[in-house]
Amino acid sequence: MRRSNLFKICYAALALSATVAQAAVPVTLYKSPTCGCCDAYVRYLQANGFQVTAENRNDMDQIKQTNHVGRLGSCHTALIAGYVVEGHVPVTAIQKLLRQKPNVVGISVPGMPANSPGMGAMKPGMLPVYTLTRDQAAQPAVFSVE
Repeated sequence: MRRSNLFKICYAALALSATVAQAAVPVTLYKSPTCGCCDAYVRYLQANGFQVTAENRNDMDQIKQTNHVGRLGSCHTALIAGYVVEGHVPVTAIQKLLRQKPNVVGISVPGMPANSPGMGAMKPGMLPVYTLTRDQAAQPAVFSVE
């Protein structure tokens, strides 16, 4: 095989793998139909490369119960690659979750903290992200601080 053809094949393979690596991660986000900060969070995820399907629901308590959110609840619940992402979780924590693939239900930023995505200006290093486990009586463990 000629060297120039080999170069073209390698270049095409690299370009294809980069395109696959950049494919948007699908997200299903359940939210109240009247929540404006949830819409802001959807836009935040989309701006960071996630493919979001937002579903307006009137049964958020049931969705949170089904997904083992417990006392770490917030205003919306997202399902990403088999994990639950509860509330205004920064993309950096989601990427860490997807990269490390820990044996957990998911991660949460409980409540609606003012320094979280979709809730105003973020302050790096100030936002605790907690691990969601099936044992909702357990003391919440910090997954990361964003």
